[in-house]
Order: sequence, then structure tokens, then C-alpha cells
Amino acid sequence: MARHNQPARFSKTARPSKMFRNGGEQPMNVQDLIQSCFHLASRLFCAIALGVVALNLIFAGFSYSQAPLPKATELLPAQTQAYASLPNSNGFLKSWRDTQLGKLAGDERMKEFWSSQQEEIRRRLATAGWQMSMQLDDLENLCSGQAAVGLISRPEVADKPYSLAIVIDVAGKDDAVSKFFDRVDTEMKGQKASTDMIDADGVKIKHYRVPKGSAEGRERDSYFAVSRGQMFVSDDVPTIREMLVAQEKGRSDSLAKSALYTKVQERIVRDNHTSEVEYFVQPLGLGKLLRSISGKKGKNQVDILKLLEEEGFGSILCAAGSVQMAKEDLDMHHQGFVLREEELPESVQILDFPNQTALVPPPWIASTSASVLGFSWNFSDAFPKFRGIVNSYIGEKQFDTILEQIKNDPQGPQIDIRKEILPYIGQEFYTVTEILEPITPDSKRSLICIKLNDPENKLYGVLNRYSKSEPGSSREDIGDYRIWKFSTDEDEEEIIEFGANDANKNAKEDDEKPLLNKWGVSIVNGYFVFASNPDSLIQVIENAKNESIHGSFEKQDAVQTVRSMQGKLLNAEGSSFSEVDLADRSAEMQYELFRQGILPQSRSLIAIIAERVLKTDKSKPQELQGGKLPPYDQVKEFFTPRGMVVRTEKDGWGIDAFILGKK
Repeated sequence: MARHNQPARFSKTARPSKMFRNGGEQPMNVQDLIQSCFHLASRLFCAIALGVVALNLIFAGFSYSQAPLPKATELLPAQTQAYASLPNSNGFLKSWRDTQLGKLAGDERMKEFWSSQQEEIRRRLATAGWQMSMQLDDLENLCSGQAAVGLISRPEVADKPYSLAIVIDVAGKDDAVSKFFDRVDTEMKGQKASTDMIDADGVKIKHYRVPKGSAEGRERDSYFAVSRGQMFVSDDVPTIREMLVAQEKGRSDSLAKSALYTKVQERIVRDNHTSEVEYFVQPLGLGKLLRSISGKKGKNQVDILKLLEEEGFGSILCAAGSVQMAKEDLDMHHQGFVLREEELPESVQILDFPNQTALVPPPWIASTSASVLGFSWNFSDAFPKFRGIVNSYIGEKQFDTILEQIKNDPQGPQIDIRKEILPYIGQEFYTVTEILEPITPDSKRSLICIKLNDPENKLYGVLNRYSKSEPGSSREDIGDYRIWKFSTDEDEEEIIEFGANDANKNAKEDDEKPLLNKWGVSIVNGYFVFASNPDSLIQVIENAKNESIHGSFEKQDAVQTVRSMQGKLLNAEGSSFSEVDLADRSAEMQYELFRQGILPQSRSLIAIIAERVLKTDKSKPQELQGGKLPPYDQVKEFFTPRGMVVRTEKDGWGIDAFILGKK
């Protein structure tokens, strides 16, 4: 497909219909990319927060200051793009230890792994420019109350448009603070760091600067200050100064007083149980900061963040929530809200997810399925609203033109998408995952099932026409069912561009590789089914023919327990998303591949999309090593079933996600 600010090019083997297949997938991938961007942002931020959160896993016996200390949200500025906090470390620890994941984290077999993980996270933060010198024992000894971390936007600083801030309550921990700085001094000397003291209205800020470790590295600055029972840590001095002033005089521009933070907190439906973890994220802002932190700029590709911003996705304002632990019937319960503007730009209106009273997956899905996500989507109405995204991605206004070319292409199937496909697409969508044994990078199989409004089975004829015009396609009949198989392992006509250097050519070829080399589709008992591996459809059809096993997934005790909890969390309007995740199955592939050191080779759809978005090299060795983890069979009992429900509301989406406890 043509790229941004480039004209569309056609060859004999790249007809408009074929090009639109790739382009037609792109709007779907844009939504995937939105989710992946948010998923990436949350994972990297969690890695930052892990330096605070994981350190608390073994705390005990804290003392508390008599005087109330300001909350981190009162000290951080409104331009904080991501924030996570343990409001009460002691309460967090007590509850965490009672959860299955807490018991897994504290298991003797995991001790060696956690030790190595902590050091690797510290190294990664240091590589990003954050040499905070925090260790597990530090927070165990230091923290007397809250521990919080924030990632702040600093657009006025061209060289480093971000800063990291950590707030730790240390009231009554003078001896621990002194020992902490003794150790930090020793460690910094070993890294040949320079040291100086900065005065901030009588408060001493200790500054360490670690020199560059390599030609690609950067100098790393760390700033520490202790004032009025709180320790402040940052990677720049203005952030420390601001928090010191806010601690003494308050802050009119604090995160706690910002309109976004205040409004989203009001929209979260919470019960009376204490929150052990709290968070706040501004998605696009965080995405920009993470790109600045990485220092990497993609070449020969569309700037996805810029595209999303230009198409109005800044109207997805923020997300916030809290995590409760060790409740009466739940190990963990996340209650959150994604806040958006009520009136959305056209491109953002593709996120049209109406509530339904029930989202029950097809009865023929395998009882061995690992997870099932159902969601309600007005796809037929949303499809024309992809126009802006597609046009922005291509660089020209070609969305409607391409649809007409597909309809009238004399060498193609001449499909009128508006009349021959969209009217038959229903509102119910389901994604089903299975994990095949033995575990390999190809173990994950994915199905996408779309409920159809097609009693006369007209899409059957459309698929026949399409497959006949596609190179690399084939058909397989199983009784009354047909599987259409597609492959991109074909020889394409080479397009010679004079004046193009090899580097640009290679970059374009890499960018234009399809997400999947092989896939298959079928129509099964009123559902259009897409499979990431065509072989999966054979079993789907066999299951559909065998009515005696219908509903076997839903009848399982674990699934029924999740469904029961979802029912308690739903209101009368139902939900727009509903997920059941049997974690003892779904976690196995990632766990074992990580343990074997080959997780980057995973060919799951999410891994492939992440590879494209992040430009990761799957041939490189896995950076975080899991070789010290015990075999999965020894720990899978700790992975209890999980569930989620999402409610669409006028200004966003309310979220309840949970992990069941063991009875």
C-alpha cells in the first residue's frame, strides 16, 4: 500500500482490490494500534512503577507519622501524563500476601528470579536516563506510608521533554534514610559519578551525575531530597524544587486539582473497600513521552501518534482507576473509567460499542479455549468513519475511490462493500484463543467470530468470488461447510524505482510485509469466522457439527463462576465488552516462552503487531531472562480465572476487571 505523502502505485499483481485488502485491514489495525499503543504505554509505565510497587511485596511492621503528609497528587503538576500510587503500603502488603499472585511472588521457587528481575529493571531505567539507585531493601526500610511515581511532560525542555518523580513517605525513618544515602554514595562512587549539593530555600538536594557508559549512552542525573517526612527523587532538579514548594505552600496547578483528574475520579464506580493501588493516565500524552524516552524515530513510516492526534483521538482524554485486593470473593478487583468527550470527531466515532444485555459466544467454541472476549460494535455504521484515518495514512483522499475501484475492477471480484458486505455484519464480535501443546512460538491460535445478519447466506457467494480472484487462495469443503484459505507466499511483480537506494527499498519491503502469511475464513452456523491458522477451522466445523458438545465451554465451573461475578457487576443496560480468561491456560505460552528465552519469537497476533509498531527485532535475544523461573506446571495453580466487563456511557467507558480468589 502507498505510504504517507506518496502516491498510490499499482502493478499487474497489485490491483486496486488487492491493495485495498491491505488498506482495508489498516483501519482495523489502527484500532489494534491504538490498543497496542495503550498496552505498550501501560506496560512501560508499569515497569517504572514496578521499581516502587514490587519493592513493597515483603514489607512489614510500618510506623506512621502523626502529622498528615500531602498526597503525591497534590505535589505533582497537572501535566503529569501517568501516575501510580500505593496509598498505604502497609495495607497493600497485608492484602497482597493473601492473593494467589502474592503467594506466587513470595514462593521460595521464585526468589532467585525476582532478584535477577529487579536488577534488570534497574538497569533499564538507568539506560533511559533514570539512575535512582533504588533497591528492594530501601523501600522496605524507608516507606512509612504512601509510595508513588509520576511521569511528567516537560515540552518546554527540548533536549528532555519529560521527567520522572517519586514520592515516598519516610516519616520516623531517619536512621533508614541515613543508611540509604550511605549506600547510594558508595554505589555512585563505583560508577564514577560526580556529586554536588543544591540549596533549595534551606533544603539540600543531592545531585549525582553518572557519565556516559558508551557512545550511544547518555549522562544520567539523579536528584534526592528529604523534607518534612517525605523523600523526593527525580531525574531533574526543577521537579524536585516544585515538589518542595508544593509541600510547603500547596499547589494550585496540581494533578489533584486538574479538571481531568477530578472529573474522571467522579466517574469511577467504587465500593467501600480500600484501594491498594491507584493510577491515572493520559494516553496520547504518555505515548509521546514514551517515544521521547526511547529516543527512536521511525523512518519511512507514518507517525501513528501524529495521525491519531490529527484525527481527533485526543478526545479520549484519560483513564484512571484503582485496584482492590483480597476482597471476600476476589483476589483483585480493578474499578476504572476511560473518560472521553461526549461529542466525538468523526474518526473517533468508530469506537461505537453499544451495551447489550448478554454477550454469549458461539456454542461450538472448544471447551479447551483459554480465553473468550465478546464485544458489541456497530461496525456497519463505523466503517465509513474510517475514511479520515485511511486517507491520513495513505496521504491522499483515496478511501471512497478505492471502494469504487474494488466495485468496478474488471480483473477483480467486483465487490460492492457497502451493499454486499456491510448490511450482513451484525453487532456481536468474539475473539477466542487456544494454546496448543507442546508450547512453541506458534502455539497460540486465534479466532475472530462475527455474528451475521445473513439468513440467505449471501456472503457465501461473495467469498467465492473473492477467493477466485486472489492468488494463493484455495477452498476446502467439509460436508456442507467451506473453508477459504489464503496465503501471501507468492511471487510479486518487482517494481523498479530508479533512484531509490537499497536502504529505502529494504525499509519499504519490510514495512509492506503482511501481518499473517496464512489465514482462513469460513461461515459456521451464522458466524463469519476468521482463523489465524486455517487448520483451526477444521476443528471449528467438527465442533459445530457435534451438537452434543455445544455449550461445553460455558458449562465449566470456572467459566460459570466468572459469569456469575460479571452479573453482579453489570447494571440493567448490560455491557459492551465481556471477557472470560482461564489464566492457568492463557498464561502458559507467554510464561514458558519467557522461561525459555524465546518470547520475541512468539507469532501471536499481538506480538506481530507490537513488532510492527515498536520495530522490534525478533531475531535478537530476549533481554529479560526467565531461565530462573520454575516450570509452569509447578506454578499454574496460582493463576486463577479472570474476567472483565465494560459499560459504554455517554462520556466514556466504565471498567470492572477482576481475578477470582481460591475457595
